[in-house]
Amino acid sequence: MREKYFIKQLMTFLIPLLIPIIILGSLSTISVQHDIKADINQNSSFLLLQSQTQLEMILNELDTLYLALYDNTNIFNELSSVLKNPSYTYESSTANSIISSFLNAFTSSKPYIQSFYLYVDNPYHRFLSSVDGLVTLDHFYDTAWYSEFMEYSGPATKWTERRNIRFYDFENDPTAIVTFYNVLVPQKIGIILNIRPKYIENLLDDITTYDGQQLFVLNEENKVIFSNHSGELLQAKDIYWIANQPASVFDLNTSQGLVNVTKVESERYKWKYVSAIPHSDLYKTPTRIFKYTLLFAVIAIICGFILTYYVVRRNFNQLKMIRLLIKSAEDRHVPLKPPAKIKDQYSYIIHDMMTHFIEHRYIHTQLLEKKYRLQVMELLALQSQINPHFLYNTLHSVYWESVALTGQPNKASEMIEDLSDILSYSFSNPTRTVTWGEEIANAISYINIQKKRYKDKFDVIYEYDEEITELSTMKLILQPLLENSIYHGIKEKDGPGLIKVKLARRFERLRITVTDNGIGMPPHSLTEVMRRLDIDEERTKHVGLFNTNKRLKLRYNELYHLRIRSKQGFGTMVEITIPIEEDRHG
Repeated sequence: MREKYFIKQLMTFLIPLLIPIIILGSLSTISVQHDIKADINQNSSFLLLQSQTQLEMILNELDTLYLALYDNTNIFNELSSVLKNPSYTYESSTANSIISSFLNAFTSSKPYIQSFYLYVDNPYHRFLSSVDGLVTLDHFYDTAWYSEFMEYSGPATKWTERRNIRFYDFENDPTAIVTFYNVLVPQKIGIILNIRPKYIENLLDDITTYDGQQLFVLNEENKVIFSNHSGELLQAKDIYWIANQPASVFDLNTSQGLVNVTKVESERYKWKYVSAIPHSDLYKTPTRIFKYTLLFAVIAIICGFILTYYVVRRNFNQLKMIRLLIKSAEDRHVPLKPPAKIKDQYSYIIHDMMTHFIEHRYIHTQLLEKKYRLQVMELLALQSQINPHFLYNTLHSVYWESVALTGQPNKASEMIEDLSDILSYSFSNPTRTVTWGEEIANAISYINIQKKRYKDKFDVIYEYDEEITELSTMKLILQPLLENSIYHGIKEKDGPGLIKVKLARRFERLRITVTDNGIGMPPHSLTEVMRRLDIDEERTKHVGLFNTNKRLKLRYNELYHLRIRSKQGFGTMVEITIPIEEDRHG
């Protein structure tokens, strides 16, 4: 309690001081973030375009070789003859040497080119390599490209692939290369260029402007072929999402946090150039401003804390005493005792409050005890009011039935047996909770007696689910409603009568309806019955209905609902809705 009071007073001092600091810091942070984001998007696009220009200049070297070898008919025919013929002539050997020297010089002068292959479909699996000249696949360290090349069967095309090769058998770690395939058909001609990715990736790393920035290039199949290797910032699923995102500038939520992404696509080579910068590196300046704002806020909190401490300490003891008094008054197990002496205004207030609380607690306790006793007594009285009334009518019926039998006790003995069950059920502990199965069994015993009394003038139909019989209820709900239907509906009716008892569960509510096809009630009589039910009038000819209503009201208060529908000449329906009670009788 002391901490809460202190915090409340502290907020009173701090809020006017903190609001300007927070507003100024927030506006500064937002403004700087906006400017930085605009600049970084522009700079990233420029870097990617620069990377695209440099890489496409390198790719133009492939076009140079293409023009030198394929478009030159004489050179290409000589090369084809060397690859396809089983033996060399002097002329073909000379041409092969000249071309091999040209290719070797070309690749040696370009630090980013690892090797160059020229393949023309031939039965000897020969190809021309810029490294070893004329070679066959079974005597060369790099053969994976051949499988990829031969699997393709479409039109002339170009594609790129990053792969790993071993130049020597004793190498433990393979070397990464990027291979450019240029497939020419229908002669099944291939110009293969292998690039050292390390050279390109060093170029990408040199042009980055942020420590955590990652630049990478995606090929036609959206696979990474070049990257500056600045960390595992993006995962495969992130790269796939970036490649298929139509926007060129956006933020991406990754496992490493938010990342600013800029993307440029090459129309010529169908490549994608991507820049990814973590927000933690991008927004260092706004973060620094935010930290300064927090620092000033902490200083303001410390100053406010010291000021509040000295202000609160002067009057907290008196407030604490009053709060403890209120808390003690709410706990009825804690004894209350007013102060012995009145020294100041606080002790006067405490003395007055103590006296009031003591008197209020005493009166409240008496009222609760009185209310409990009245409820128990009224429950007992209501049940005793029902049972003698029913017992008199039943014994009267048994008497006349016995006289009529003249020594043939069949029906009388059955009625007495049912009566015994009813009396045992009714006179047992009146406050005991029973199941609906027991309540229905008691109602059946009652109906058996009444059917014998009225010569099977009526039938009763019961409709309920078996699970309802396991739910709990108070005693004598159905029997008074059935009695009301018989005496005020069926008895006065000409011809056979029918009573339907239905119990249905809907969520946590139980709906009980007792419907008869008796004489019914005119509207004014129904209105009068409902009025008496509302005012709890006791003197009425509908004893069972009114007693049941009153007992339900005492048990469930406002959680139950009773409704009566009746039409003269057609019958009456009594509907009761009460809360579901799980089986806790006993």
